[in-house]
Amino acid sequence: PALAGEPDFARIFTGRDGCFELYDLKTNTLVVRSDPGRCALRTSPCSTFKVPLSLMAFDAGILTDKGSSMTWDGTVTSRDVWNRDQTAATWMQNSVVWFSQRLTPLLGMDKVKMYLSRFDYGNQDMTGGLTIAWLSSSLAISSDEQLLFWERFWREELPVSKHAFDVTKAITLVDTSASGWTLHGKTGSGGVGSGGPNQESALWLGWFVGHVARGDREYVFVTTYTDRVVSRDRRPAGWIARDLTKKILTKMGLY
Repeated sequence: PALAGEPDFARIFTGRDGCFELYDLKTNTLVVRSDPGRCALRTSPCSTFKVPLSLMAFDAGILTDKGSSMTWDGTVTSRDVWNRDQTAATWMQNSVVWFSQRLTPLLGMDKVKMYLSRFDYGNQDMTGGLTIAWLSSSLAISSDEQLLFWERFWREELPVSKHAFDVTKAITLVDTSASGWTLHGKTGSGGVGSGGPNQESALWLGWFVGHVARGDREYVFVTTYTDRVVSRDRRPAGWIARDLTKKILTKMGLY
């Protein structure tokens, strides 16, 4: 079936520099690339990095299934759901930073860099350090590169085990829409420039990358934006990007 009309992206991304991309996995076509300049711009992957990290950890056997757990060390954070023991499933669902920061040292720098190279993941730059490189630091990736990574992830064309694909797909399930579209994806939120993400005056970077399917129709997508003006919406930027994505997909008849 033909897609519904393309949304007015200027209106959707009001006050933000945004990119939305949609790729049809069945016809191998790029359906939408809303702003070529913004879509080619590399920024921090923020918590979207949990998806390649999950593939690494399951492939290397550091995590074994979605119930694989880590014990909270008692360090209280501003997100209440982080302040408890976590499983691989809750790590992904609640985007728990400390869980990632324990996984990367267990993998070690050499292995992380090897996987990033094999995944052709962004600039592959881990000089920011094993525990923060992906958090508004040295590692950077564009929407174009995220889209290609998700295409290879969903087609299972990355050099990891079948098990790593299966569990990572399972734990990235977001929801199923009322009209029967199954949505998988990962949010990411970070601060832009020196403002830092926790200051009232901060500008934000938001991501939502993922996969949507129903019946024989199947797509991967990327939404990302950076604030041009301080947002009155105090939710994490990734949550905003996820809502924008649902709005766009709904307008296109894909959610």
